[in-house]
Order: sequence, then C-alpha cells, then structure tokens
Amino acid sequence: MYTCKNIFLLLFGVIFSTSTFAQIPHGGSPLNWGDETYQPTIDMRNMPDVDLAALALEDAVTDQHKEAPWRFGVEQEVALNLENSGTWTFEDGKHVWRLGFNCPNALNVSFMLSRFVLPKEAQLFVYNAQRTAYLGSFTHENNKDWEGLSLGVLDGSSMILEYHESPASHGMGEIEVNQVIHGYRSLLNHQDAVLAEMVERLGPFGNSGACNINVNCPEGADWQTEKRSVALIVNGGSAYCTGAMINNTANDGTPYFLTANHCIGTPNTWVYYFNHESSSCSGTTGPTNQSVSGGTLLVQNGGSDFALIELSSAPPTSYNVEYAGWDNSGSTPSSAVGIHHPSGDLKKICFENDAPYQSSTGGAQVWWIDEWELGVTEPGSSGSPLFDQNHRIIGQLYGGAAACSGSVNNGAYDFYGRFNVSWGLGASQYLDPLNTGVSTLDSYPTNAVPGAGCMDPTACNYDPEATSDNGSCVNNDVCGICGGDGSSCTGCTDPTSCNYDSSATIDDGSCIGNGVVVIFTLLTDNYPGETTWSVTDASGATIMSGGPYSSSGATFTSSACVATGCYDVTINDSYGDGICCAYGVGNYSITSDGNTLVTGGEFASTETTNFCVTAGETDTPGCTDSDACNYDSSATIDDGSCESTSCAGCTDSSACNYDSTATINDGSCESTSCAGCTDSTACNYNSTSTIDNGSCEYTSCICTGDINGDGVITVADVLLVLSEFGCLSGCTADVDGDTYVNVADILLLLAAFGTSC
Repeated sequence: MYTCKNIFLLLFGVIFSTSTFAQIPHGGSPLNWGDETYQPTIDMRNMPDVDLAALALEDAVTDQHKEAPWRFGVEQEVALNLENSGTWTFEDGKHVWRLGFNCPNALNVSFMLSRFVLPKEAQLFVYNAQRTAYLGSFTHENNKDWEGLSLGVLDGSSMILEYHESPASHGMGEIEVNQVIHGYRSLLNHQDAVLAEMVERLGPFGNSGACNINVNCPEGADWQTEKRSVALIVNGGSAYCTGAMINNTANDGTPYFLTANHCIGTPNTWVYYFNHESSSCSGTTGPTNQSVSGGTLLVQNGGSDFALIELSSAPPTSYNVEYAGWDNSGSTPSSAVGIHHPSGDLKKICFENDAPYQSSTGGAQVWWIDEWELGVTEPGSSGSPLFDQNHRIIGQLYGGAAACSGSVNNGAYDFYGRFNVSWGLGASQYLDPLNTGVSTLDSYPTNAVPGAGCMDPTACNYDPEATSDNGSCVNNDVCGICGGDGSSCTGCTDPTSCNYDSSATIDDGSCIGNGVVVIFTLLTDNYPGETTWSVTDASGATIMSGGPYSSSGATFTSSACVATGCYDVTINDSYGDGICCAYGVGNYSITSDGNTLVTGGEFASTETTNFCVTAGETDTPGCTDSDACNYDSSATIDDGSCESTSCAGCTDSSACNYDSTATINDGSCESTSCAGCTDSTACNYNSTSTIDNGSCEYTSCICTGDINGDGVITVADVLLVLSEFGCLSGCTADVDGDTYVNVADILLLLAAFGTSC
C-alpha cells in the first residue's frame, strides 16, 4: 500500500514539454515517438486520489503565511525500481524498461528519484500517456553526488518512465522512484478569484496576487542591474523560496547565494532559476531554461534568519547574472526595494518609500516595513533581498502579513533579517575574504553607481541626466548603429565571390576571388556533447568550428568560402572513444562541389586531416599509393583511404590456395590441402587433388581369387582352379602368385569363397 503525506511543492509558472524542470536534457526521444500506432507493454500503477476539499481548507490558511511555501501538490511515497517493478523488453537493439503511473484527477505529475546512477550509454525519458509531451533524455551527465534526481512537471494524470540500456551496459544502471507528486492545483493562475479584477490591477500576475508588479514595468527601470542577482529556488517538489547572488570583496565571481534560514532544507538538491521574468510589464510568462543545480550550505543563523550558500557552479556568463552589492553598517536607509518571486511567479518588485526601522521578531533582528507603497510580497518571496536606496542588500525576507487584497495592497507589514547582524554571525568570513573591513560594497561586475552614465553630448548614448561619467560613451558605426561594430551593413558586395553578402551595402574587402565553398557535415553519435571540431588554415587561423552538440543521431552542416590553399580539419571527442562505432554510428566529412575531400569517424581523442583546394576547383581525393589495392590513378590528393587487404591473397599459381584476383601476396600460400594421388588408374586416385604427393598404390583394389573377374568368388572360380590343378607355369588360376596351381591356391580360394570384390 502506498502512503501519502502533504508536501509543499515548488511552484513553477510554466508548463513544460521537452525541457526539464530541474535538470538539463541531453537529446533523443522515447522509442517510436510520433508513431500513433505504437503501443508498448507498460506496467501501470494506480496511485491513490487526494482529498481536494481537505487540501483546500489547509491551503486557505497556509497561503497567507510567508514562512510556508505555496502548495500545489501532494507527495505520494513509493519504492519502485528496475528490479521490483516495470516491464523489460528488447527493442531497436537496446534493453527498454517502462513503468507507468495513473494519478486520478491530477492536473500534473512529477517525480523524485532517490536513486539515479546511469552508465554512459543509458537514457531515461518521462512522457504523458497520450505521448504528446516528454522530458529528457536524462543521462550519466545528470548523475549527482547525492545520487538522486528531481524530474520535472508534465500536464496530465498518467505518466510513463522509459529507460534505455545498451547490451553492453545492461544491468549497470540504478533507478528508484521514491515520490510521485500529484499536482492538484494548476501551476498558473491559482488565484482564480482575482481574474475579475484584472482590469484594475497595478501589474500582471501569474500565481501571485494582482497588485504585484513585474520587475520590467516602468517602476523597475532603475533596478535592471540588481534584478539580475535574484533567483527562484526550487527544491525538487518540497519547498520554494527566493534568494540572490551576492558579491565579495575579492570581486571574483565566487557563486555565493543569500537566502533565508527558514528556507533551508537540502541545498544540494535545490535548483536555482535565474531570469525567470517577463520581458514586458504585461507579460505572464518568462524563460525557465537558465538554472544551476546544487549548492553547499556555508553558514546559517536564526539570529537574522539568514543562510549563505555556495552554488555548485557559477552561473554561465550567458545568464548575465549580477552579484549584488551590500551594506553591513546597519545604517537606516531612507527607502527600500524588494525583488522577489511571490508564489513562485515571475520576478516582481515592491517599493517602500519611507525608512524601514530596526526591530526584532521571532528571535531575529529585522528591518521592519510598516507598509509597501507599491507591490507586496507573498509566500515564496521568503529569502528575497531588500535593497537600500544605494542599490545594496541590507537584508532578506523573513515574514510578514503584506499581501494583495484583490487588486490592491492590503497595507500590512513585512520584516527582513538584517544583513549587518548576519555579517557578525558568519557571513563576513566569506564575503570579505580580503579582510578589508569595508562596510559597503557595490555589485559585480557592473559596479553600478546611481547617476552614472555617458556625459559626452557628441556620443550617441549621451545621458543628459547623468551626474558622473562611467566611461560607457560610444558613437555610431559606419552603418549608423549606436555602439555597433560595423558588421550590420558591411561584407562582400561582389556577387561573383563565393562569400557574397546580399545584405551588405558597404564592401569591407573580404571578397575571396576564385574561392571555393567547402562543407563540413557531421552525424553525431549517442554522446554529441563530447564532440567538437574546427577547420584551420595554414597559419592556424580558425575558418569554421562547431560543437559540442545536444542532439544524438542528428546531422549538422557548416560551410565556408575559402581561398586556394591547404587546410586542416580536426575533430575531437572529450571521452576518447571517437564517434564511431561503439556508441552510435557517427561520422564526418569535408566536401566541395560534390567531391569528398575528407571522411572519418573512427578515432580516439582527436584526429587531424589535411585537405587542399586550388584555383577555384578542388583536388580529386583518393588513394595515391600505387601499391595499394584501391590505388586511384586520377587522384591528386591522398585522402587516407589507401588499403592493402581487399586485394591480398596467394599469388603462387602452384599453391593449393592460389587466388588469380590477388595482386598482393599475403604469405598464405600452402601446398598440403590439395595434395594426393593424381593417377586415375591407382586404387587411391583423388579427383580433387591438384598436386601429386607420390601416394598412389595399385593393389588394394585387386580382388584375390576372382579368377573369372565377375566380382564374386564362387563355384565357378573353384572349378577353374581344379581345371588347372598341377599347372606349373602360365597358370590363370594361380591364386597365390607362385606361378603354379596347387592345394595352396585351393585353400586361399575356399577361404575367400562368397566374397564380393
């Protein structure tokens, strides 16, 4: 019997299809995806229903408290793995395991895996029973130190887990489902009662109240740097909060993350989502593809309700994350701003135009805000940063009663743990590694200063309101683009050149006369993330490159216009097993004008091959070794294809295994298998023998005693012996060959009497 318990699940304001809730997928698809006729055998487990009425009563209470996250699901505990459940089949050259779950009346379903340890060539997918949406693949690249995995949310009430193993890895993977999360509330617009008041709201909402304000509304214009530090915390189906990246005095981008102590569970299983915000004031959806998984708790203390975490890896530069500045002086700010994810919604902003004041509550030292002038916070905003008028963090949200009342602020209070108190409770040793003793620090890398901007009136980005110049002044490029690099309108304007740019209006001198277009084509193996490549010229300059890739068994092409000369194509596999043929039949080639210049796929870590092009045409590739089996007299450049096996054999015409088609003697000639007696008159004549070995004999086939030659020794033969009895020479009945016929001949004949020869 399955047991259930209520949990606080992380709200995420988007429905997923082929991306994951907590992890990055690695390409591929479930077997026969898109084939509506395909109906595999699946072990379906029926999960218990949930008591919606009881849950609604509980939610009506907990939804009002910031110390409790917003709940949308019930966690149902199971213990199902590859050994005790599911069905195994062998399809498409791989072992396939499937396990399904029916969750009656669920709006969405997600899973927690207590065991997830996959070998290199294995894949896991999750898809709905209608086979319209899936998550995955999840591979060995998703393996975590804690050996578990949180799987994302999919719409629907019936879900299937599908696991693939190659024959070589069969039995090596470990998967165990310990939680099936029954989503009983929608992940969007849970406050349906507010829909009627949409026209009057100050800002849009997804899951949060209508009085919340998108961070990209006009009110948030001055906070575009600080917003980039704020992230939504997802804890694999158990809780959510908000937090912020925070700078340290080394200004080195160490991924320190500040949140509230009461949010702390197991940060190593958390997923931190950045830039989950609408690009506009009125939007209700935002990106969910920028996340970092896992982190280490460095220090926490209830004295200011703070926790400092170091993420498992720094957010990629493509996320454009800011590390927020701070003020540890404890000085009372003149105003304050909060940036947060209320109810797991898009990033919002709220404003306190008056001065917060110091107080204490719940055993913590806090900044007290009597009432927000614009916006509010909600459950899920906990841990979010409070900024002073200088755009520096002075605390993180602990709790409060502020909320939307319909489309307006309810006028209630909030309180934030004070950063100056956190500083003395352990934060300083990480955030001031240089022991500078400074009380304030601006953000990294922007180091934004209020009032800074371009003060040069001749610059295209002149800011007439700037009070200090920040060195950002730029001018229009030749294309008229402010701060541009001239690439938007420049290029080759010669239509006869292979690198002709039809959109270019200004020739930049890049045209390649008598150039040749070369095409790189790659078919990825099962691990495309391991593959990179480049084409370089004689000086080592890169002409084109690519990888790593995310789709397995997919074809990618790149082309470039190149001048006369020779080039190197280099392909790399980070694992060291090439792209063919152990884990997928991958290959690559360089072609031009329909000619293949380079081809390959079987290598270890790297392979470099040279090819040449001349005066507007390509060399003819092929085998230029005249001693090779596949010598090509028309080839002008050796493509590395020469081989000496297909035409190898025995060239000795006197040998048993002589091969008239062989042109290379491989040393296999032998003269024993065809040796024997070649004399057709001999008793042991062998018609298949072509070499006489001197073994012929002529006696074993003579029948002694068959005097009349009828093939049987009978009375007729006896009578012939008796008729010549006593003969001394020239005797036809001489059985024993002693030249005469006597009793000895009779006795030999009688001994063989009746014998058939």
